[in-house]
Amino acid sequence: MKIRKFRIKPRLGTVGRILKSMMSVRQLPQDLEASIPKECEDFLSHVVPVAFYQTWSRDEIPTPFKEVLASSGFEKAIAVSALIATIGQAPEEFLSELLMSGETSKALLITALSEESADLSLNFLYKLLADDAKSDDCEVSVLMPVTDAGLLAETLTLAGADQEGIHVDTASHLSPRFTRVALVGWIPLSKKKRLVQAPKKRSA
Repeated sequence: MKIRKFRIKPRLGTVGRILKSMMSVRQLPQDLEASIPKECEDFLSHVVPVAFYQTWSRDEIPTPFKEVLASSGFEKAIAVSALIATIGQAPEEFLSELLMSGETSKALLITALSEESADLSLNFLYKLLADDAKSDDCEVSVLMPVTDAGLLAETLTLAGADQEGIHVDTASHLSPRFTRVALVGWIPLSKKKRLVQAPKKRSA
């Protein structure tokens, strides 16, 4: 499944917390904090999120994914999905312009907005996957972020991420920068859970 141009809405409080962490401060400068809502609105007008996932059934699961499932306690998973979400190159290009013009504070704010937006894009995809799994009497595991450079490159290749311009560069960095990659296991629902989730019959 691949989704384009879906709507995300960065949580301003979360953006503020990310910004404080980046600046190592307990309180943001008043003018910077006041600028967050307007900068968020402008930022979203230039961002085009893309998210997609690929699923492999038990007999098809690539060996590296089996190892991740096993080490995470999900060796009984009957399938695995690779989830990839990105907000594209536009934020990076904007950041370069800001840094070249010396607008450091605004660059930090755009970075915080980009991090939050990438997280939201992945969570949006995760919720869609969870709904799909329910239709197959399954639930999904927690997200297992892929950060190891070797596994990251292999995951992107297996999922065909190059079609969206997503790759690991020569310095082993994920590109575009604000991209999220994770694995998720499909776990069969127990009989008890299936009964609980089954729709109730309506009387005539």
